[in-house]
Amino acid sequence: MESYLMITVINDFIFCPRSIFFSGVYHNSVNDKLFQQTPQIVGLANHKTIDQKTYSSKRSIVTGLTVYSQKYNLLGVIDILDCETKTLTERKYSITAVYDGFRYQLYAQYFALCEMGFLVDHLRLYSVKDNKVYPVNLPSKQEIAAFENTLSQIRNFSMLDPFLEPNPNKCRHCIYRTLCDVAMVCGEDENI
Repeated sequence: MESYLMITVINDFIFCPRSIFFSGVYHNSVNDKLFQQTPQIVGLANHKTIDQKTYSSKRSIVTGLTVYSQKYNLLGVIDILDCETKTLTERKYSITAVYDGFRYQLYAQYFALCEMGFLVDHLRLYSVKDNKVYPVNLPSKQEIAAFENTLSQIRNFSMLDPFLEPNPNKCRHCIYRTLCDVAMVCGEDENI
């Protein structure tokens, strides 16, 4: 039996497939501060109202709901579903661009909610830092195929695969860069 994937893994994998391995190593760490940096700490602090379900007292607002897609074998937690407007919102502390990982994370939540019987007509990302909303279109057939291809890549990834080319920009911002031999290939300069 194939085990489910956590929805958050999709964004992490697109950022860097190797980060999933390092995240797994630290996942059960007693001290989160061993691997979290300021962006992760700020993000978690800004997510408290969702996690504690104190974001809104409005009955049509669902927050922190655990969702599962049987079709894609994905498990995760949504941020906000407004049942009146049928809008699913994924909150990020700071959004500078709408990356595939952000969209695919929303798609996974959308597919799971639809399977669970919820009606979702709108997807959006919300940047807490600058209070900006980024509408995301419902997935087209091409986007669904790309999403499914990414899930296949995640499920078939091996740390031994030689295909991974280091990306200095990504390595520079990776919280696992000191552990990763690929990041070290990017160079040990003052920015890493």
